[in-house]
Amino acid sequence: MMGRSLKEASQETCLSTIDLLRVLSKRNDLVMKFFSTIFFVFLHFSLFAIQQTSSVQDTLATIVYTQDLEEVVLIDSRFPLKRSQSGKRIVKINQETLQSYQGMELSDLLSTFAGIEMIGEAAYPGQNKTLSLRGGRNRQVLILIDGVRVSDPSRIDNDFDLNFLSLSNIASIEIMKGASSTLYGSAAATGVINITTQTLKKGFHAQVQSSVGTLGAQNEKRNNLNRFQNALFLQQGGEKWGGSLRAAHHYADGMSAVVGTEEDPFLRYQWEAKIKHQPTTEFNWSLFYSHHNIDSAYDNSFPLSDAAFDLLTQMDRLHFSSDYEYGKGNFSLRSGYQKTQRNFKSDFPYETYSENSTFDLYHTRNFKDVFYTVVGLQWQKNYAAFDAFPNSQQTDLYTNMVSQFSAIFRINSGIRWNHHSTYKNHFTYSINPSVLLIQKKDTELKVMGSASSAFIAPSLYQLFDPYSGNIDLVPEKNQSFEFGTALESNKISGGLLFFGRQENEALRYDLVSYRYQNGPENIWYEGLEFDFNTIFSAKLKCTFQYTYVTTPSGDLRYLPKNATLTRWQYQINEHAQFNINLQTKGKRLGLDNQTLLDAYQLLDFRFTKAIPKWKLNLNASLTNVFNQEYEQTEGYATRGRNFILGVRYNPF
Repeated sequence: MMGRSLKEASQETCLSTIDLLRVLSKRNDLVMKFFSTIFFVFLHFSLFAIQQTSSVQDTLATIVYTQDLEEVVLIDSRFPLKRSQSGKRIVKINQETLQSYQGMELSDLLSTFAGIEMIGEAAYPGQNKTLSLRGGRNRQVLILIDGVRVSDPSRIDNDFDLNFLSLSNIASIEIMKGASSTLYGSAAATGVINITTQTLKKGFHAQVQSSVGTLGAQNEKRNNLNRFQNALFLQQGGEKWGGSLRAAHHYADGMSAVVGTEEDPFLRYQWEAKIKHQPTTEFNWSLFYSHHNIDSAYDNSFPLSDAAFDLLTQMDRLHFSSDYEYGKGNFSLRSGYQKTQRNFKSDFPYETYSENSTFDLYHTRNFKDVFYTVVGLQWQKNYAAFDAFPNSQQTDLYTNMVSQFSAIFRINSGIRWNHHSTYKNHFTYSINPSVLLIQKKDTELKVMGSASSAFIAPSLYQLFDPYSGNIDLVPEKNQSFEFGTALESNKISGGLLFFGRQENEALRYDLVSYRYQNGPENIWYEGLEFDFNTIFSAKLKCTFQYTYVTTPSGDLRYLPKNATLTRWQYQINEHAQFNINLQTKGKRLGLDNQTLLDAYQLLDFRFTKAIPKWKLNLNASLTNVFNQEYEQTEGYATRGRNFILGVRYNPF
């Protein structure tokens, strides 16, 4: 009865706004043509939000929303706890969603979630990507692959280049927004993204993926196919040993980096190998190696113009992980080594080289399903081949505990001590209480909040780059707060979350001195995230997301204050699904922090179909359906209407 009444209430709320929304939406004839033909009710609701907030967002989305109170999440505690036991709104992207994005890039997928912005994802494939969570930048977002920190010390923010990753080898993704430095270390100031690669199974398994499509800007004719991706996966698993091999290839040549006529081709190929051994039921270890090559053309940035420049990049990663389980406890090791080389061929050629090593040993213990504790030691070393041959080291001790004081009240809290080779000692903390106001068989209503801190050391680039480095930089410190509520049930779910973050000594590039400087103290970012999901029937689901971010004195260049996502998912039959996605982005500040870039909206269609008897899965995507012209970054080209067709074959 509860699930049915909530569903009916949500439908009545949407329908009661139709008349007002129809009047407001008349300002956009192009969208009205779409509204008048298919799913107009919920899209009117999205346009209403656009008119009220002057927002317009971008890109694509086809995320299968699973409203499952028993779904397990790991990222906020390092324990496999039920979603209902978490004090965070964790985003979990499953294999079904990942496979529907075949032929696309990881940045395309991430950009479809509330509170996440990907600057550069709408450009040609080789464009550098900026990942933003809640108004932060790359330096404030930590990327993990199978729990191992990845980064490139030669890059400006000591971050990880998402262009290296292919969706074909990703099994799932967990995203936690908000400061997480206590559990994961330096740089996790606005969030953590943990990417899990394909796990090994018993027996022999094989998979072949291939996709073709078009890639071009709005003003370009697409008379031929110019985007290709292929992947091959083989694995053999037994009782104690298992191994896998994967090779992937991506080529595209249909766009220019800057607005121009010269095409800038992109080529990426990679191969990966994994070995896993489980000698006993209590102990296992795995070794993972990957080799990546990217050859991407690029154009002149100063001044903006077509140019025959080329960037050759090579990355090698080696990860070793092990787990030993005893009773209610577990010892885990996550370690990795990454080497990255770049060769810039331009009018001013140069090369970069960097190494990153990391080691994280931690112990988890479950005390009678009441206290879940983590105690760990983390070490990392960064090296980059600048003139001074600099390196930096950090050693951290940390502890975290989830305390379930009752069936309705729990606190996730932790502290971390960080010793940096240059900046000495720093402490970070986190506290995350949550209370279940309603807990029934199919329904939960929860309130939650958190307060946490983060420490971010300047990167080796920011310190030692011969043109823009500044050895007098001091670390950036962040204080984050959030408060909200979340509803979960069989038929509807959603949440409303308010957040704030204070930056002190922010690391930023100064356009006057052309060097990196520390910004002023007490820069404040704040905003809210709202999401609403409902199941109208066994075949039809819909989602609405809204994000608002603002700051009186911080850096919001290229980041919209207002952004929305409206998504419809229709299950045609047991094996076929059709998705409609409308994203909007509001006006954004340009590079000079004064010019306003126009708002825009993008509509995408996506179709997937399984053919079990042939062991095939087919997918098709049509992006930017109305071929809308928009500007994501001044002077750089953006994608127009394009399509992708993909097939996946699992013979074994």
